[in-house]
Amino acid sequence: MSEYVILVHGDLLTKEHLDSVRESRAIEETPKNRFQYLVFLLGLFHYKMACVDALFRTYLQPKEGRDDENSLHQHIGLLCPDETGKMTSKPGFRRMHEVVHHDLWALILDCWQLEAQKWDRASTTLELFSKAKPSWMQITQMSHAIIHKYLLYVDLCHAMNAGDIGRVEASFLPWVYIFRATGKHKYATHMTKFLINMNFNYPTSLCDVIRRNLLCNPMGKENEFRTIDWLVERNNLYTKVIFSGTGPNQTIKHIIKESPLIEVYRHCHVTVENAFHLQYRTLHHSPPDMTKTIQRLAARIKEKGAHTFRHRCLSRL
Repeated sequence: MSEYVILVHGDLLTKEHLDSVRESRAIEETPKNRFQYLVFLLGLFHYKMACVDALFRTYLQPKEGRDDENSLHQHIGLLCPDETGKMTSKPGFRRMHEVVHHDLWALILDCWQLEAQKWDRASTTLELFSKAKPSWMQITQMSHAIIHKYLLYVDLCHAMNAGDIGRVEASFLPWVYIFRATGKHKYATHMTKFLINMNFNYPTSLCDVIRRNLLCNPMGKENEFRTIDWLVERNNLYTKVIFSGTGPNQTIKHIIKESPLIEVYRHCHVTVENAFHLQYRTLHHSPPDMTKTIQRLAARIKEKGAHTFRHRCLSRL
């Protein structure tokens, strides 16, 4: 095993367990007995959840920032008025992930309007800007300006879905600073160590192998890349919950015995469902139509001037 490495995917707890085992076996003579062949890889799905939690700690958790008319808390009152209590306590990954995207869509509309007005003073709305028939080069330059100014988390999500591991790796450093500012020091420390290993300690061939194994594409479709730790969590769901048996059959021995067959069971279910044309069989529900909601939020953002600097008179300072 001294000539090979085994890549281990997991969350921070897995990393801490691995470090504990290595520390306890540091006295051993051979690299094999010291478990030096185990290389831990950062679970990008848990990394994305940490990014969402950092945004929650920054924009929603502090009570002092909820009264501002341009705050995320005020925008949530329009996006999901029935869930403001959940959003300020423990919103969870999926709910927070959707709120960030929906709020950004409205903010981006306002940013486009401001960028369009910079190019042409007469383009006070996006409708007037589209009637002016701008060139594709002009639209591209405006897009680059908006991306550099306003996007970070959503760019990370798109990079993961597209399988662009270079963009994902480039996002680590800005999030390290955000993690430290929001009190997520463990994530910041481990990500810093990972970056140091990738840029200075690991050989080039190992770095290439690591980059190729951080994401996978189970369906083989465009923009359908998934993280390895997400795939592990999905298999755990099938193994421990869906196909784990019921009653007295739900034992560890039964779960281990059936675990290699979970994909076979799943494909059998899909085949039967497709053969009988069963409806409402999917867990992927269609997303809600947020068009009118986002339009109302965009109108409020424009009214409040969220992205416009307004001078104050000296007497108020």
